[in-house]
Amino acid sequence: MAAPSVTDNSQWVLYGNNVDAQFYSPLNKVNDKNAAKLGLAWYVDLPTKGGLLGNPLIADGVVYQGGPIGQIYANDIRTGKLLWNTDVHVHFEEGTIATSMGALWTRGIALWNDKVFMATGDCRMVAVDRKSGQIAWDVPSCDKKDNFMQAGAPHVGGGKVFIGNSCIDGGGARGFVTAFDAQTGKIKWRWYTMPGDPSKGYKPENKAMAVAAKTWGTKWKASSGCASVWDAITYDEKLNLLYLGVGGADPWNPEARNDGSTDELYSSSIVALNADTGEYVWHYKLAPGDGWNFEAMNTVIADLPIHGKTRRVVMNAPKNGFLYVLDAKTGKYLNAGNFVPVNWASGIDPKTGRPMYIADARWWERPEGAVASPGPLGAHNVFPMGFNPNTGLVYIPAMSVPTFLRKDETMLVGGSYWDLYYQDEKFKPYGSLVAWDPVANKERWSYRQKLPVNGGVLTTAGNLVFEGEGTGYFKAFKADTGELLWSYNVSGASASPSTVEIDGEQLIIVPTGPGGGGTTLTTVKYATCELCRGPVRLLAFKLGGTATLPPPVPPAPFPQPTVPRQPAALANEGKVEYARQSCETCHGMELVNAGSIPTDLRRSPIPPTLETFDSIVRGGGYRALGMPQFDYLTDQQLQSIRAYIINGSWQAYEDQLKKNQAP
Repeated sequence: MAAPSVTDNSQWVLYGNNVDAQFYSPLNKVNDKNAAKLGLAWYVDLPTKGGLLGNPLIADGVVYQGGPIGQIYANDIRTGKLLWNTDVHVHFEEGTIATSMGALWTRGIALWNDKVFMATGDCRMVAVDRKSGQIAWDVPSCDKKDNFMQAGAPHVGGGKVFIGNSCIDGGGARGFVTAFDAQTGKIKWRWYTMPGDPSKGYKPENKAMAVAAKTWGTKWKASSGCASVWDAITYDEKLNLLYLGVGGADPWNPEARNDGSTDELYSSSIVALNADTGEYVWHYKLAPGDGWNFEAMNTVIADLPIHGKTRRVVMNAPKNGFLYVLDAKTGKYLNAGNFVPVNWASGIDPKTGRPMYIADARWWERPEGAVASPGPLGAHNVFPMGFNPNTGLVYIPAMSVPTFLRKDETMLVGGSYWDLYYQDEKFKPYGSLVAWDPVANKERWSYRQKLPVNGGVLTTAGNLVFEGEGTGYFKAFKADTGELLWSYNVSGASASPSTVEIDGEQLIIVPTGPGGGGTTLTTVKYATCELCRGPVRLLAFKLGGTATLPPPVPPAPFPQPTVPRQPAALANEGKVEYARQSCETCHGMELVNAGSIPTDLRRSPIPPTLETFDSIVRGGGYRALGMPQFDYLTDQQLQSIRAYIINGSWQAYEDQLKKNQAP
């Protein structure tokens, strides 16, 4: 299957639709004049509890969607009927915590010719026949024993399928990107994102790694790494380049990494490789000495009039709050501007392209810690931005989540304590859809949202921008002005929607469901409301659609716990351990869960004995179901976590009673 032409409007076979990954469609039957007439054409419930995060891909009348725990769905575009559902079987038994996280956070699939590709949480690349759903090939793509996992969507180009991996900000092994032959699964090349430890006899494999080795210092500390490409990959068909958004160095605290390090290449960078060979072409360093995990997100390509001439550029809105425009062929810095307020830099030096740091957010230099805005969650995360060539604007699902950080090397993720829910009079969280002019380097309009975390975008030639919000509503805006034109309660939509023309009608395809991704699942209170955690569905909208959704079902009441409250001091210890062991990544911060696959621990039957709880947490009793085994926990740690869950269950139950008794 070749990339669709601009006139093949019945297909959406690439992540972001066109070869420049713009999340743009030339369709305009649905437009700013008639968007208010949109209605539901059909919907279908999918057999999973985990919400959908991937951009739906559409070919030959079939919608393909990847879901959590290794699920791939094929649905009829005209009716929504499920044609087949393939389980590629995530194997948790020999996996790590990373395996479980990766299995939950599946962010999409890829299509090429007769195949559908999925990267699994347990480090495999799987190709499935897109007609039958049968597995065509299944090959290892990383080593889960190195604490690697995969959650990002694979990307295709030039007969190859590309994927990176993640070490969940835990350091250790070197990150890398792999290119597979799309037909056979044979590895074509592999490129590492950082050098190895010189004390272990590492010798650079190539010139790029020789340069990088000089930037990591000579005396490495315990867990330096891993600079993973965990999501952001874009293939440039015109230049035959692969653009990577390389993750941050771990641990987050620069002082806890390596002596004498400088840029720590190629962490926290945008990197371009030759797509055929994997050879390094250029890089752009985002944040030297990064202490905030300011990683790059999805790269969008466009031809823009920059400084008086048309240039092919790449645009990226990393976590750090700036929208960058770089020359696509050379990586040369062209401009950048902050699309949310930031307190870590006063701007980007136009001569060097490097940030001009200020002291406010440098938490590692203060024993008491400090607030970073944005924090490690970022001003832009996994939810894709888009570009409309008609308006010339980039549409960014932006968020401002000020985060308090301080040193704590015992924390499993990032090696630092972080409080995402921190706020005071100066720092308050919010979300917004930002329309940014990349040529003028300024905001054209923004739409303020009730919750910080919202979904990916779709923009069209009908002068429209679509986005799902944490409030549960799917909305359409006028692309040039930001005017809200239409909204519909879908009970939660995080993924970027897709649109195609079928039988003369334009359909907008929207995946929905609770939780689904690390960002939404961890920060539930910032990402969704109680009634916005509906079932996992695929929806289609069209002009004049008359179908209706069932009314939202309120969450089940919290049961009265079966064991008494635990000592407050012990429960407070457990709150720290719950965060330290990264339990919140699956079960939610402060025990608040989005209603996805992992159990809401406040609703689960609390084990009446410590022995039963021990058999699950330390004994690995549910390991085959995806619950990691924490066999290293001490008795005190185990008891404190259990006490925290019990008291949290009592708190939820009592708050519910008060709410029901309120006049």
